[in-house]
Amino acid sequence: MTPWWVTLIAAIVPAVLTLIGSLTISKRSQLRKNTEEIKKLARQLGVNDEKTFHSEFSEQYSEILSEIQDNIGKTPNDKALTGQHQDMLNILQKDFQVINGRYEKEDESYRKFTAQQLDLKETLDNFSRDYAKVIGLNAKLFNETIALKNEIDKLKAANKELRSELSKGKDMGHGNSLHM
Repeated sequence: MTPWWVTLIAAIVPAVLTLIGSLTISKRSQLRKNTEEIKKLARQLGVNDEKTFHSEFSEQYSEILSEIQDNIGKTPNDKALTGQHQDMLNILQKDFQVINGRYEKEDESYRKFTAQQLDLKETLDNFSRDYAKVIGLNAKLFNETIALKNEIDKLKAANKELRSELSKGKDMGHGNSLHM
């Protein structure tokens, strides 16, 4: 019969190894997922694009300047100053729409990233809570097993004792009227 502490260690070691393995796999998976999200955010922000937001905005701005320079000083027959102002306003509104579109995309990306972080936290909390329950249940079952083994040993000893008393009684009582 093995000592109780060997059985306890045999029950705890696989549980701890399972926990370590699960956490390692979970961390790697979440790290990959977070890296992909960060790369997606970087692409949306224009960090890794061939054409960054700054260069794109500079190109649009230079187009506006060239249009303004082309239109200023025209004869009254070409375009009036009010028409030039309206063209500039239209171009600026288009630029603001582009900028606002980028802000909306960034906000959506940040919301998704935050939601994923919250989901990860909830998953880890649930796992920790469930794992603690399993460890507690294993310990309880282990203790119950030891108690039941002790009870079985006691019952076996009592059974052996009763059998020996019974066999002694049979040996002494062959002439007993109960057996006739």
